[in-house]
Amino acid sequence: MRTLMLLASVAMTVSGVFCIANGSAAFLTVAFIIGLVYLLMGAIEVLIGIRADFDVSANAVSITKDGIIMLIFGAVIISGMITDDMTAQMLFALWLVIEGVLTLRIENVDVMHITGEERLSFALTSLMLLFGLYTFFNVILFNMPVTLLIGVALIMLGLRRFIQSFQIEYSRPSFVTGNEEKLEEALEEERRALAKAKEGIREQKNAQRRIQKIREDIEAENDVMNSATARRREREMRSENEDA
Repeated sequence: MRTLMLLASVAMTVSGVFCIANGSAAFLTVAFIIGLVYLLMGAIEVLIGIRADFDVSANAVSITKDGIIMLIFGAVIISGMITDDMTAQMLFALWLVIEGVLTLRIENVDVMHITGEERLSFALTSLMLLFGLYTFFNVILFNMPVTLLIGVALIMLGLRRFIQSFQIEYSRPSFVTGNEEKLEEALEEERRALAKAKEGIREQKNAQRRIQKIREDIEAENDVMNSATARRREREMRSENEDA
């Protein structure tokens, strides 16, 4: 299942590169390839949704529902129902924004306390959202070729599914894999806790260095003040002796 998802995500990314290479072409000239890739990805996601599940960290989007939507969009595209570039542009802009919003996890906003994989996923999701919003206003901004924009969108969608493929686990009988799955979940929780602990240790060391620096500055200031006070007293004593 994971291999199928990886291959499909690579196919979607390659189709995105193909669209970028033919960025000046009309959407209809690449519609068949895009529709075919969507049908392939949709079928694989539906199959994976039946035979496998995501791990305990889960994503907000059901992979089965995502696959069904992709199948519908793929059928619409490959049948030639989308005939003009503007409709295709709005379609992919809407897809990026919706998928970006649904997969965005608020807890990942604190990028300093999450794993590297979660940082990568959060960065890609944020990029999808921003690019989707830009695509809506492309005509009044840089007015980039529609096929080029669609190619970039396909690459982002392919990369997200490539990352998603590593979170797939087979749904096997619990009496065979129950303890193994519990062990994997516990190990994953341990890795995340360790990552947070390492980050906490780094922050603690940074705070200790700042505290030490502040203490050294305070001691230096006190030394300067004491020296100034001693010199002032010495001058006062000399003045008193001279007056006497």
